[in-house]
Amino acid sequence: MKKILILFLFIPLFSCNDWLTVEPEDSVTFVNYFKNEEELKALHNSMASYMKNICIGKQPYFYNALDADNIEWTYQGFWTLDPETYLPEESMVLDVNWAGFYDAIYIANVMIENEYRFENISEERAEFWLGQAHFCKAVAYFRLAQIWGDVPISKGSESIAPEGKQPALKVLEEAIKEAKLALTLPVHEQLKDVDGKQITSKQYASLGTVNTLLANIYAWLGGLTREEKYWKEAEFYASEVIEGKAGFYDLESIDGLIANVFGKARYSVETIFCIDNDPIDNDRQHETNFRPEFPGQMLMSYPYTTTDESAITSLAEDLWDDYTKIYVETVENIYPDEKDARRREFWFQLGELTYPVTEWDDEAGDFVVVRREKSPCAHIAKWRDVIIQENTQIVQDRPVIATDGDWVVWRLADLILLRAECRANLGLTTAVDDLDRVRARAELSGYDGLTDKESLRQEVFNERRRELFGEGQFYFDIVRNRYHKKYLRGNFQILTEQDIINGAFYAPVGIGAFEKNTLMTQNTYWQWQK
Repeated sequence: MKKILILFLFIPLFSCNDWLTVEPEDSVTFVNYFKNEEELKALHNSMASYMKNICIGKQPYFYNALDADNIEWTYQGFWTLDPETYLPEESMVLDVNWAGFYDAIYIANVMIENEYRFENISEERAEFWLGQAHFCKAVAYFRLAQIWGDVPISKGSESIAPEGKQPALKVLEEAIKEAKLALTLPVHEQLKDVDGKQITSKQYASLGTVNTLLANIYAWLGGLTREEKYWKEAEFYASEVIEGKAGFYDLESIDGLIANVFGKARYSVETIFCIDNDPIDNDRQHETNFRPEFPGQMLMSYPYTTTDESAITSLAEDLWDDYTKIYVETVENIYPDEKDARRREFWFQLGELTYPVTEWDDEAGDFVVVRREKSPCAHIAKWRDVIIQENTQIVQDRPVIATDGDWVVWRLADLILLRAECRANLGLTTAVDDLDRVRARAELSGYDGLTDKESLRQEVFNERRRELFGEGQFYFDIVRNRYHKKYLRGNFQILTEQDIINGAFYAPVGIGAFEKNTLMTQNTYWQWQK
């Protein structure tokens, strides 16, 4: 009965369009709650549900993180920083709603602020669930700062007063504060559920997860400020994980990477933090179109979303640039070494696929195949396990509706290369050691190029581009390194330093945030784009 009560209690919150419109229940509502550990887990499950949108969302960065030659016309405005695509009152495709982020923060605050009500819960178990709540808040604030920059900081679950935005640096400090409060969590191997059984899911935060989050926050601060102190902190927290002080993690073999990290095996020693993605989460009775969860999945076609060879033809003969695509030549430039195993594993028969060329035959009264040509387009093969729509009445030639695997947010190779970036920014040649560890898994020899600071920074960026292709990191890597004029398009090319200070790298604040908040303001850059 208590679980039903708490469910109804949160329904008004879940349906809100903006966190500032939420009117929290009076604290007396919780008098009969927090009586056992199951109720803490129920709150955590609510937080976890919001993590899906917090970590894998469809804000502008999702499309800007697509490293390709063309994106379908609907999304091209993201690539060019086109105001008509970005501004929420004009856009038909943009998701700039941060309500889910603040809903997660609200629920975390409810748990943290009611610690004094906990009953029949040991100190150790209370600390575990509170650690999960602090981690949730830390991730939410980190992602808010990455996507929107200046945002409000909640004063607590019982505050309904309008809140103005706080500077991005202050928001990131809040994320650090919350993350450090979660450093009491055990390593992943020691996580226990309410029944005492070991937790295998890597969506639960552990000591390794929290250290990885802190490394990412400090690295982001390093990119924003160019201050060495932040790179040093990021290097420290990354090292805690890489050197085994925060749990056991290791690189998979190249085959294991495909099967266990990106596939339906759903467990890997390389995965640090992921969003659990159960096939039953996808309603096969209603989904009819493939839904990419990562930017790179927008490049999926033959043979994973369809085995119809016409998919190759459509891309190769797409004169109007209607399709999202990347050319073989581009992939070969990204992966310049022919020995790179990622050419083989991340791409399907790179440069070898052919498509039929047809001509009209009067005698046959139809088009006939006259020759075959090599397709200029590459087909990504990083995600191979897929979920099939089982209701054949509502789907015909494209039955794939989703990839079958967890959504990996951070993995060890990512963190190793992030530490390499920190070391490069600190002028440390030990960045090469981290580069070589990831290169070795890709069946490459050690890096033998220049080791001055800028050369190493560029090479680490290149290696992250290769290793993390399509995983949603590309745009953030560009912003952190200020490589926008080299890798982005359109208005990104002409941004001034003042434009960047004014928030050009961030999404505009959505309309819903202004409805009941007289203190809300639009990011300065976007105020001048109407």
